Amino acid sequence: MVAIFWLLLFAINGQVSSPVQLYKSVAQQKQITYDEQEALVTFRKIAKENPDDLMKPNIQQSIDTYELKDLNIVIRKQDEILYHSPDLVLKSLIVHAPKFDIENIYTQGTIDNKGSLYRYLKFDFHFSDNEKGSVMILKQENSFAEFLQRWGFFIITLILAIAIFLVIMFNRSLNKAIIVPLRELSIKVQQLKEGKLEGKIEISTGKKGEVNELAQEFEKLREALNRVSKENKKYEENRKELLSNISHDLKTPITSIIGYVEGLKDGVADTKEKQGKYLNIVYNKAKSMNFLIDDLFVFSKLDLQKLPFHFEYIDLKKFLVHFVEEYQLDLEQINIHLTFQDDHLNKAIVRIDVQQIRRVLDNMIQNSVKHMNKNEKKITIVAKQAVDEAIITIQDNGAGMAVENLELIFDRFYRIESSRNSDKGGSGLGLAIARQIILEHGGVIKADSKLGEGTSITFTLPLKENGHNEGNSISGG
Repeated sequence: MVAIFWLLLFAINGQVSSPVQLYKSVAQQKQITYDEQEALVTFRKIAKENPDDLMKPNIQQSIDTYELKDLNIVIRKQDEILYHSPDLVLKSLIVHAPKFDIENIYTQGTIDNKGSLYRYLKFDFHFSDNEKGSVMILKQENSFAEFLQRWGFFIITLILAIAIFLVIMFNRSLNKAIIVPLRELSIKVQQLKEGKLEGKIEISTGKKGEVNELAQEFEKLREALNRVSKENKKYEENRKELLSNISHDLKTPITSIIGYVEGLKDGVADTKEKQGKYLNIVYNKAKSMNFLIDDLFVFSKLDLQKLPFHFEYIDLKKFLVHFVEEYQLDLEQINIHLTFQDDHLNKAIVRIDVQQIRRVLDNMIQNSVKHMNKNEKKITIVAKQAVDEAIITIQDNGAGMAVENLELIFDRFYRIESSRNSDKGGSGLGLAIARQIILEHGGVIKADSKLGEGTSITFTLPLKENGHNEGNSISGG
């Protein structure tokens, strides 16, 4: 702005003017007052007609007349000041008085008198003895103009210095608050782009402001990406484990089936008793494979949220009684005693998919059967009613498990056994499937166990609104 201002002055004046020169130029172009013009005409007439009268005492009357109008009069002969108004300082007049100009080309200007700025009108002439003479009419400019003339350059310099200082400080502040944090953030975002998701995104400078808020948003993005990345890694590990498990669980029974079928073909089973035994083994192996494939199918449907649920209202007590009656006979054949306990279940009506809840109960009982290690084997289903939910617990007196395993048994593909075998292997999906089904029903599921004493798995099912309502129920089957 300053450069443009001086360029405009240069274009107008043809030269670069200082503030004082500029003011003097403006002052010279100001319109003179009537009193100034009248005084100039009066004294110029005397100077032309009788210049020596300017040195006579009777001129004082005319001078006093104009001094009362706030004008100052100066009469000069050669370099000597013959008269000057009392407000003026003689020494300053001698130093700053304008030069003699007989042609009277420069008759108007400004003059400094001891720090005060005056505008003057001047007429130059010759006295009768041919010595140079001048008469000047001076009018003091306002104090603001004087102030600008005296201090203008200093003020402009000070303003420029302050402006430069503020620009430097603003630049430093901007650099510290925005530029440096943005560079730091850019480096960390680049690391994020390269897949380095572990390091926390935060800026060491500028703990407040928009850049910090931006860094916090990127940190949320990093956490989300890191979480997804870990889930993907876990999913990939689970997928590899699943493929390994499937390969093992399918290959083992298939190899066994092929061996027994070859034995039948080769006549190894040469009696009806052996043939029946071989066929029974082949049947059980094929049935086990069918269960595994069925679990994989259900799990994939649940994982993709594409498993259809067919909900209906049923009487929970009748449903559980019917389920236990069906299972008791099969379990008695392997010396496992299954019982049902009704703990104030009353007339609990729940909205469930019967087939899927049967799958949950079946998975839990099969899981208990796998880990039975007592001579007297027991499984108990306990059902009770709370305020707005029914609570079902499947208890066994099997091997139990360590506390650290309780949080993991509902994970996909998790198995407590470090080794897999055809007796206890399974798909590792049973409890994971059970949890997904219970969640779809709006309930929760958890486990409790003591190593060597047994395991209890509990899940809840929401009761129908006004759960004591009768009707709209089935016998449960």
